[in-house]
Amino acid sequence: MAIMTDEKGNIFLAFTEMEENQLDVTELDAPLTHALIVVKCQGKYLFMHNKWRNSWELPGGIIEDGETARECVVRELLEETNQQLQALTFKGLMKFRLQPSFHGPERTEYGALFSGQLDQLHDFVENDEASAIILWDGSSDIGHIAEIDKKLIEF
Repeated sequence: MAIMTDEKGNIFLAFTEMEENQLDVTELDAPLTHALIVVKCQGKYLFMHNKWRNSWELPGGIIEDGETARECVVRELLEETNQQLQALTFKGLMKFRLQPSFHGPERTEYGALFSGQLDQLHDFVENDEASAIILWDGSSDIGHIAEIDKKLIEF
């Protein structure tokens, strides 16, 4: 049974807790394409405002050739939010059934989920993808939040 379906029809199928070193030896029935991170700071969650989708989202993105999921999430966090973490924790694998988008046709794919704690928020630098960052309390109205990302903070 699926965890949830968002307003676009994307389905969050499953979340599998595992150790990060199992990523290399686990046979997946779909590709591992991206990594996301849930960052807490001052008891709130770090979200970035995606210019293209006009919504608040967790930092993360597509794993580039030759890059590990961990390297991807560290790079994306810095590119999108100008934040760096000393330590991050691998939480597990997310499995999705995604609707057609600029990333491709309807497809099933996996994402790696990480978490981390930020002691101090560094100044944000607007970039090609993000127009702002916010520390969200998990309930207040800040505008449109990607529904699946809202669910991911529970993990």
